[in-house]
Amino acid sequence: MTAQNIHILPKAVAERIAAGEVVERPASVVKELVENALDAGATAIAVEIREGGTALIRVSDNGSGMSRADAPLAVERFATSKIESDRDLQNVKTLGFRGEALPSIGAVSQLEIITRARDEIEGTRVRVVDGQIESEVTGAPIGTQVIVRNLFYNAPARKKFLKSPFRESELIHKTITQYALAYPHVAFRLVADGREQINWAAASPIERVGAVWGRENANEMLTLDHTSMDLNVRGLISRPSIARGSREWQLFYVNGRPIRSGLLAVMLERPYAGRLPPERHPLAVITIEVNPQFLDVNVHPRKSEVRFYQERAIYGALSHAVEQALREFPITFQQGATDWSFADMSVNATMLYETRAEYHAGPWRALAQLNRTYILAQSNNGLLVVDQHAAQEQIFFERLTNDGGRRMADGSQSSAVIQLMPNEARLLSEHLEEYHAIGIEVEPFGANTFRISALPALAKLNPSELMTKLLAEHERHRTLDGDVLRDKLASKTACLSALKAGDALTMEQQQLLLDELLIAYSPATCPHGRPTFVAMTLEEIEQRFLRR
Repeated sequence: MTAQNIHILPKAVAERIAAGEVVERPASVVKELVENALDAGATAIAVEIREGGTALIRVSDNGSGMSRADAPLAVERFATSKIESDRDLQNVKTLGFRGEALPSIGAVSQLEIITRARDEIEGTRVRVVDGQIESEVTGAPIGTQVIVRNLFYNAPARKKFLKSPFRESELIHKTITQYALAYPHVAFRLVADGREQINWAAASPIERVGAVWGRENANEMLTLDHTSMDLNVRGLISRPSIARGSREWQLFYVNGRPIRSGLLAVMLERPYAGRLPPERHPLAVITIEVNPQFLDVNVHPRKSEVRFYQERAIYGALSHAVEQALREFPITFQQGATDWSFADMSVNATMLYETRAEYHAGPWRALAQLNRTYILAQSNNGLLVVDQHAAQEQIFFERLTNDGGRRMADGSQSSAVIQLMPNEARLLSEHLEEYHAIGIEVEPFGANTFRISALPALAKLNPSELMTKLLAEHERHRTLDGDVLRDKLASKTACLSALKAGDALTMEQQQLLLDELLIAYSPATCPHGRPTFVAMTLEEIEQRFLRR
């Protein structure tokens, strides 16, 4: 082994290396700057980006701003207003506290800060270029604007690991969404390459969920508010009537800080056992407030994990809060059995959702079609009212996601060449695998042009119409990828292809739909979380007629 001389790295090189702990990608910059804005008491935060944040990131807030004396210090390493001694690390109440964010960003970009404190008439402009700090007086509104240009211009190796500008923009969108759900009283705005993607006014927690996840989901949320000693668990969780195939829609915050925690997810879902079908997960926005002395927030370079000193109490409080919120929802499924079955047939079943073996002991028999929208059916235990659209939508969704998309592809349909807008083409190009997974055989065929050679056999629309609608849905959920995006595309395809309200069905068609629903893996709800059917037990019917 050749001997090497040990030497101290030049300051500029060391700072670029250290910056990597904080500045991993453009979304990391946005995260740090949004946290600083929140710490400054901002009630409105605007983010502007270009080229996925590599060319420009501008974060503006109406917070307290910085004085002329403090502004130049903010870009010095380990300069912070939030802690003074190691003792303060045991009582951190702010999102940022290390004094690393701005100098780390300045080490790998061309950084500019324009700020004005509330009690000052003029503002201050601070520039950092190649490690040199310049400061001057300037006009400015109260608050702070941080401008980051040419991110990683002096660290090309790090820039190589970034994804496409479109994907980096998606990650920034996801980062802002995380904070927007935790701080609904703060207005958030995002403009990417001149196009406004987010404009959420200050709102209540439930209104913010509606703005981010849709009003339909917001209407199905339950409120949590549980206090025990120095611990408070609050937030929103979904009713058992809606669920998702992944934990993508579960967000946890500790003292306002977004964190990752598999154990918190487990404790959240434990009370749902028996209330949700297997492999389905609730939606949740959970905020845990705990005395900072019982928390270590300095265990991860990006502060995305925390260590609890009273883990059992915190996990128990979360589980208890969720259990209390769900107490009026019956245990529908028994665990441990080979199949899912009713835990108690004596419960009121008017809005009880079931799966194939839970409610019937034999086939369902079609009786009639009601208003060309619902199928009335008899089971051994009572009466069923089946929503024909929701039922076939769920059947189609399971075919697309469980049977394997490639086996669903039907090449007998006429192939087509479609021309897309540049943003649509970029979106599709980066997610071809998810489209292939549901049986859509599509490939690039020139600039912003694609050739479709096969669609799912169940698809009713022509290739151009189907892709237009799927890409519109994809645009609404552009932060998703993998199986989560596949499910979203499958859900939309199933919805477009399923029977509609008003479609007349023969008795044979009604019976076929019931038979297909019975063999579905999870027939209780459609992909959007709506029930596919409701049931009334014979006992309930007799009670209505005063026979009991």
